[in-house]
Amino acid sequence: MSEEQPRNAQAGQRQKQLEKERRQETGNAFNKYNLTRKNEDFMYQLNKQLDRLGVPSDKKEGMLQETINKLLAGQKKNQTARTLLGTPTEYAKELKNPKPTPAQVSKQSIKLLAIDNMLIFLSIFTFMFGLMFWLSPAAMQTKNAGSSGITAILIVAITGGLIFGYVATQVQPQVNEQGKRVSKKPLWQRIVLIIAGLAAWLIIYMLVSMLPNAINPRLNPWVYIIIGVVTFVGDMYFRSKFHVTGSLYGNRTARK
Repeated sequence: MSEEQPRNAQAGQRQKQLEKERRQETGNAFNKYNLTRKNEDFMYQLNKQLDRLGVPSDKKEGMLQETINKLLAGQKKNQTARTLLGTPTEYAKELKNPKPTPAQVSKQSIKLLAIDNMLIFLSIFTFMFGLMFWLSPAAMQTKNAGSSGITAILIVAITGGLIFGYVATQVQPQVNEQGKRVSKKPLWQRIVLIIAGLAAWLIIYMLVSMLPNAINPRLNPWVYIIIGVVTFVGDMYFRSKFHVTGSLYGNRTARK
């Protein structure tokens, strides 16, 4: 045991020496930019974090140069790296997964909004019917499943998602590159689009309620409730991952 301790100590010293040499080598690469000592240390730590996150070297160079430019501009105002950018760990994650700009967030595709609305409608209808049939079992005894059948619910959710996904892209104001919210269409056209979309969706809702039970079965109330909860949670994750805004749950943004 006594022989192992000196060996461990020597290995530790070698590791520290290697780390010191790497630090000096990396630090020297940032000396030419006339950064302050604290900002140089920030760049050294940022470089390490980007390597840890597996950022390719070609992309990393651009990220480091962009950061240096920000730090140089901040130095003129006596702002430190921590004040401008936070910790190296946090900023490295932000560089790898950048937040969308307001203009980018407002330019959402019909596909994203359609999927978001589909999940919303599916969660609402399944949870609503599941809760209703659980609180009032007698309602389950009706001969025709109608709009409470799973096929009808799926069709209503899918068509509603597509219809209102399209309507949302047409009526929602967008943020331009100057940060101003502008509308693509005049008010009267937006009103007509909303009414037409709602009317089309209601017609589909009435038609699917006529489907026969053979292809439109009514599921167990607990199955509906579980589907409703799962799709609600799934939609929250979907909105967070793809920064979806402006659907039925409101114009919110979320971090990726």
